[in-house]
Amino acid sequence: MTSEVSLEGVSFSYPNGVKALESVELTVPRAHTVSIVGPSGCGKSTLLAIVAGLTLPTSGTVTRCKVEPGRLPVTMVSQKETLLPWLKVKDQVGLHFRLRRQHKTERVRAWVQDLLDLVGLGDFQDAYPYQLSGGMRRRVAFLTAVAPIPQVLLLDEPFSSVDEPTRLVIHQDVFDITRQYEITTVLVTHDLAEAMSLSDEVIILSRGPGRVAAVHTMPFGPERDIVALREQPEFLELYGKLWRELGLQLDNGGRKRQRSFRDSTSHRPDWMTEG
Repeated sequence: MTSEVSLEGVSFSYPNGVKALESVELTVPRAHTVSIVGPSGCGKSTLLAIVAGLTLPTSGTVTRCKVEPGRLPVTMVSQKETLLPWLKVKDQVGLHFRLRRQHKTERVRAWVQDLLDLVGLGDFQDAYPYQLSGGMRRRVAFLTAVAPIPQVLLLDEPFSSVDEPTRLVIHQDVFDITRQYEITTVLVTHDLAEAMSLSDEVIILSRGPGRVAAVHTMPFGPERDIVALREQPEFLELYGKLWRELGLQLDNGGRKRQRSFRDSTSHRPDWMTEG
């Protein structure tokens, strides 16, 4: 299986000496979706920045496949609001083509309209961001990133700000579009169910400095009904297994902090014995 992105022995330390990642080994196969989960501060977003080429690793190597003609190498959707308030929905989604002065061609207009129709926003093409709900704005941000059909799509907690029912609808859109157009996707999320629903593989990082603690293949196939999937016994059983493994990473740091606190408070402070 051809890999789109490969990380070998990747470590990263900040200038102050704090190590965010240590000896990370990661392979993202072409046209697959890989999700990264782990405790807060384990280096998930740093890892995504390294995959994007925005941050250079302190050590280790990052290998990327040659970009196919007519495709962007990488696009990204972040948790932050990134829509331009002065652009209509159709112009947001077609932003890449506007920058290349291709947005007025009939082919591009039809493509943008097709994408909007796919996620149920066809009737909102002339709306501005302030006229949309939070979930609709998240869909537009996602479409803006996938409209150029990037070779690699990076998602950094992009749907955490919307309610659960809306998030499930968006998950289905994300899954269908990335599969249909064979977009290699790397998702960073705190939502384990989201990771399992959308991914071919879920990678659990250890508490910082982040290392690959476990890699799990999702056995749910290339076609999924996201809502129905989450009700299946197989999904629930696997969710429990991954949650326990993720809990070990959370627990390790928590117990250390608890022991440290107990040790430091084993004697009454001075003010309790005064007088």
